[in-house]
Amino acid sequence: MRIAQISDFHFTKLTWNPARLFSKRVLGLFNWVVCRTHAFSEEVVDELPDLFKELGVDHVLLGGDFTTTALEEEFKIARRFVDKLPAPWTAIPGNHDVYTYRSQRKKVFYRFLENETPGEFGYSLKKDKVEVRRLEGSYWLVALDVSRATNLYSSRGFFSEEVEEKMKIALSLIPKEDSVIVCCHYPFFQHDAHRRTLKRGEALRKVLEGDRRIKLFLHGHTHRHTIADLQPSDLPVVLDCGSCAQKDRASWNLIDLNEKGCTITTYRYKDGWKPFDVEEITWTL
Repeated sequence: MRIAQISDFHFTKLTWNPARLFSKRVLGLFNWVVCRTHAFSEEVVDELPDLFKELGVDHVLLGGDFTTTALEEEFKIARRFVDKLPAPWTAIPGNHDVYTYRSQRKKVFYRFLENETPGEFGYSLKKDKVEVRRLEGSYWLVALDVSRATNLYSSRGFFSEEVEEKMKIALSLIPKEDSVIVCCHYPFFQHDAHRRTLKRGEALRKVLEGDRRIKLFLHGHTHRHTIADLQPSDLPVVLDCGSCAQKDRASWNLIDLNEKGCTITTYRYKDGWKPFDVEEITWTL
């Protein structure tokens, strides 16, 4: 199976409506105008659907932060992009997709990007914050929604006790001989500034350590492309695909799965999307 892992699009629509700016959104738009407006490109992202078709991608994992401040106009841009994808897709929200308390309360993300086919075992991200999907062969996908609206200076996620319990139950329903991919917007490590980390990330790590079927942990959020084979530490292979929209270091991962492992091809953007590096991984867990 061939999977494309992409994340952190940050589609942006500026607004000067005072009613909309009376929230954390004013900080987000100020940061965009001052720091990010020249660093991100929709044109770079728009080239991906045709490339995915050319590469024969079977499934696209969309790792969140579709928007900058969770405006409906931004979600509409994201939806237009998703509608161009040539393969089935699974989307999870990032912290920018629940940027204000109102956008979280109204579940605006799920109005535009709710996964179109139901998950296995009756789980759905919108209802349970956990979703299970059978992929091809012996592979399963467990997607998590750990993003939440926060105060003005925080972008922390939260792996709550409720999500932890539902994730454990969902994992118990997957055949013992099969393999699992976990997709989450946040890394479980606490290496970033405290205000950007995942609350109870250590609890998520314990779930990952306790299940040898979990082969890959896919995340975004940091905008730093990373491949880390943590199998010697009883953890899965960790893939941060970086941001697919950041001009100077745009990246994403092409993952070719087989029974014994996977091949990870990193794509970077420089006068077009080009393969940058290839890494072969063998499952040892």
